[in-house]
Amino acid sequence: MARKAKGPPRKRGRKFDPHAKRHRTDRAGRRGEVDYGSPRLRARKLALTMREDIEMTGAGVLYGHGHLDNAQYSALGWVTALLRRIARSFGRDASPAGVWAAIVAAASRTSPGAPAIIGDYGARGTLARICRRLDGSRDLVLELAEEGQMPPICVRAAAHRLTPRDLVRLDLLRRGLDRISPRGLDRH
Repeated sequence: MARKAKGPPRKRGRKFDPHAKRHRTDRAGRRGEVDYGSPRLRARKLALTMREDIEMTGAGVLYGHGHLDNAQYSALGWVTALLRRIARSFGRDASPAGVWAAIVAAASRTSPGAPAIIGDYGARGTLARICRRLDGSRDLVLELAEEGQMPPICVRAAAHRLTPRDLVRLDLLRRGLDRISPRGLDRH
């Protein structure tokens, strides 16, 4: 036989706290202060790239300041994405420059002790064709593909202090990127 409860039913679990951290998900809500990160980031992005719709990368800085056109900016983004994808398939110690060197060296090495290139075969073939087309601007493309500090040429472009050597490097980059299109490389 069941016993009759004495008084109101007892609540189980922890007492509800309306000020608990789990109820506030933004950074300002957890600390109780205003979050100024977004306006500062937008202002910094606008100062570097001159536009809010461009990502804050080296290529974005060059595009925002008018040193690259839209097609060249897209081609550069495509090349850097290929480099990064292949670098990730190499392992965490590989950089885009190391990937590029391995691909160029793979064409000339025939010894059995040569390290094997792993990763996406289609991306490697496409990247090998890109290597041939970007002769004079390979170093600049590799600087732009690195995920880290902004390349010095981009810092000088943002400050409007490009040297004559920088202008020559940018001209070589523009000419090399004009010869690259994602659809044109896949056919060869």
